[in-house]
This record gives sequence, structure tokens and C-alpha cells, in this order.
Amino acid sequence: MSYVETDFLLALIKEDDWLSAAAERYYREHSEELWTSTHTLVELMLVAYREDRNVERVVANAAALIEVRGGTDPVLAAANAVEEDGMTPFDALHLVAAGGDPIVSSDGSYDDVTDRVALEELVE
Repeated sequence: MSYVETDFLLALIKEDDWLSAAAERYYREHSEELWTSTHTLVELMLVAYREDRNVERVVANAAALIEVRGGTDPVLAAANAVEEDGMTPFDALHLVAAGGDPIVSSDGSYDDVTDRVALEELVE
């Protein structure tokens, strides 16, 4: 088994990546031996967000290519919140991690998607 890092998956996903041919060849020869972690999916979220790509599609496509240890559901749910609710990747990850519990934060981006304890209103 070999662990693949973000640049490998980016090379598979981005047609104009200078490593695309090498990554595609390696993937064809070793696809059953490759795995990654949720950390790679989180990094892909950040890259897709920064490059104004469809975050949900990028993460879902990457997760479909190789085994992701640690589970994909939280990252896919966060990627969905980025696309559907306009959240930043890390705010979306916090939203998913909170699991429906109120979030204590001064960040108003949560207001439309979950209950928030408005930290700014607690200032005395």
C-alpha cells in the first residue's frame, strides 16, 4: 500500500497539471494499492475553494478515486456546506464537527445554517 498526498490527486483531477501524465500512469498501474486520509480531502477543499472550483465535486471525485481512511462523510458534508451555504472550508468543517450543537462564535456565517451563541453579544 502507498499513501498519496494532495499533489497526486490534484494531478489526476486537473488536466493542466504538469504532473498529470505521471500521476495517471501511476494510478493505472497501482490504483488498488493506493490510499489517503481525510487530511488530503481537507487540503483539496482548500485548493478548490481558493481556485474557485466546485468544492463538493472536487472532494467527491477524489474520494471516488482511492480509498480514504478515516471516513469521507464529514469532509463531503463540509464540502456540501461550502457549495450550498457559501461557507468557507474551515467554517464548514466546524459546522459538521459540531453535529447540530450550537456553535459559540462571533462568525455570523453560521446564523443561516445552525444555532449560534453570539460571542459578540456577551461582551460586557
